[in-house]
Amino acid sequence: MKFLHPVGASTFKYGVTIPVEAQTERMRAIEKGGKVPATILFGTEEPVIVEIRRLNNKPGHLQFRYENKAQERLRWYLARMFGSPANGNLLEVEEVTPFTFLFKPILKNSAPSLQISDMLLHRLQQKEIERFAEIGQIRDSLAAVEYDAGFSQSDYNSRINEGLMTKGWNREQRVVDELGLKCDFEKNGIWVEVEFGNARSYYQDYVKFMLAKKYRNAKLGLLLCPTTSFAALLCELGRQRAQENAVRERPPVYSGMMSYEKAARELPFLGFMFEMPIVVAGVGVIGG
Repeated sequence: MKFLHPVGASTFKYGVTIPVEAQTERMRAIEKGGKVPATILFGTEEPVIVEIRRLNNKPGHLQFRYENKAQERLRWYLARMFGSPANGNLLEVEEVTPFTFLFKPILKNSAPSLQISDMLLHRLQQKEIERFAEIGQIRDSLAAVEYDAGFSQSDYNSRINEGLMTKGWNREQRVVDELGLKCDFEKNGIWVEVEFGNARSYYQDYVKFMLAKKYRNAKLGLLLCPTTSFAALLCELGRQRAQENAVRERPPVYSGMMSYEKAARELPFLGFMFEMPIVVAGVGVIGG
């Protein structure tokens, strides 16, 4: 389990909320009002024992809590690392063993940007993928997109689009004229779908790749989607913006965003249908 937490004042005072999208089965089993101990690793300091607590509120938020005297070393470390103002910084939280977590700061002054952090190949070897210069162009385009706490998924889509178009990629290419289906990008037989949207619609991307293979002699289909940690961050920032900018009777709902992990989990079951090379690439955030 790994997620990215947008740092705020509460990060230094008492805790970190664990996004629903990142919660493991063990975490989801914690009932309202319940708590379990957890170990936090950070920097070169000695580990600190905190609580993972399910709040007894209507949403049932799950949080790391470390507001007690025994946990002040962790609070001091976070305040020292992120300084003030804290907005724009990220805290990467990774479960390294059950209920032991590594806190890793990603500072805004390190100019964090997007990168392909995971890749799953179908009908293709790793040494073969590196022969495609177009894959390098995609990596370079992502690296030029800086993380911004104010960006939505559409903002990232726009910047990825701009980066690829400047490198000569063809935008919105028809797969079959009679059907009107279009792929996000194509260049030299490499067809790309950028899927930062709803998870239910991504299966159509595979249909486009298969049609491109038959009718456009596609060499490779590449599905580009956020990792679970990046998707959860986008959802959390979206919730915060909606709550700040609108008055609603019900809180906004952000869920079901596509993730690399979902595609990687499902590809082995779907792969029998694909007679062409398919690449699923996970996009995450890395510090500069």
